[in-house]
Amino acid sequence: MDDAFDASRYVVRARRLADLSQRELAERLGLSRAAVGRLESARGRIAVDTLVRVLAMAGLRLAVIDSAGRQVDPVPRDVLRDNAHRRFPAHLDVAPPDEVPPLRALMPRYDRAPAKGWYRLRPERDRLRVEAAAMTDHPTLRDLDERAQRSARERRRIVRLLRAAAPPVPSCTCPTRCWVGGGCVATCSCQCEPGPHRRRA
Repeated sequence: MDDAFDASRYVVRARRLADLSQRELAERLGLSRAAVGRLESARGRIAVDTLVRVLAMAGLRLAVIDSAGRQVDPVPRDVLRDNAHRRFPAHLDVAPPDEVPPLRALMPRYDRAPAKGWYRLRPERDRLRVEAAAMTDHPTLRDLDERAQRSARERRRIVRLLRAAAPPVPSCTCPTRCWVGGGCVATCSCQCEPGPHRRRA
């Protein structure tokens, strides 16, 4: 079986499935019948967007698959960018802004805006990929938003747990003599502030 991708044959396939003549396909595409003939005879190059439109008429779509037959999605449009609004290097892995590299944490830069992300050079990237046994995509703006929401929820949960575990604050019933004397007197039932009599003991 020939693995070469022949776009012209897919135009013919789509036209057969959609039950369209060359003239009908040409009208839908806004081309001449001769132009459609050139597309099908491989004498003309086929733009990807034209091929996508032709395939869609037959209920088909283009897909990219790997050697195992799994579909590979394109890189999202809203991937994280640096402070100059440039994409991070595609071949390297990018960490979100809160995962500060140890060296940068020891030597922070105060002369520029906080980093929007960190990329790892090949040795560190390869080590982490082996540990995780996977390759991760660059984070998207949506990923960072969801991450921030998860962090906020976790902080609120921890605050609730700490408040629930904290001992109740006793209500103070000290008489005025405790306030004047610099601490609770011996006859005070509250004893919330050690007075001079307790310090001597």
